Amino acid sequence: MPLAQFAFPIRVRFADTDQQGHVFFGNYFTFMDEAFMAYIDELGFSWAQLSTMGLGIYYVDSGCQFRGPSFFGDRLNVHAAIAELGNSSLTAEMTIVRASDGQVVASGYIKGVLVDTATEKSTRIPDALRTAVRTYQEG
Repeated sequence: MPLAQFAFPIRVRFADTDQQGHVFFGNYFTFMDEAFMAYIDELGFSWAQLSTMGLGIYYVDSGCQFRGPSFFGDRLNVHAAIAELGNSSLTAEMTIVRASDGQVVASGYIKGVLVDTATEKSTRIPDALRTAVRTYQEG
């Protein structure tokens, strides 16, 4: 399976590792969160822009499969793409690759729901965001 064109770089900090010396499993979720938000920003919908529009994203589901270890100092690339666009939900899929050898160390997803920040109720994904996703991923 080809990697998504968008990649967010991560350098593994000592604080990201556990007593066994490799990245603590929970930190892969943080890496995916950072890549998801960077991808949305790349599309022109930064967190500040979403806030101005009265929108937020609430995470409702996530998962991660661990495929190999990564260690302090490793440079990772978190490849991200939107795999599903629902009425109010969007699911980003991420593949985390060690830059030095191309090994996939983890893959996963985060599903978010767009909400109206005033009511905290789900709301339709703006057409401009749908278009930005399609244009970026297909163009």
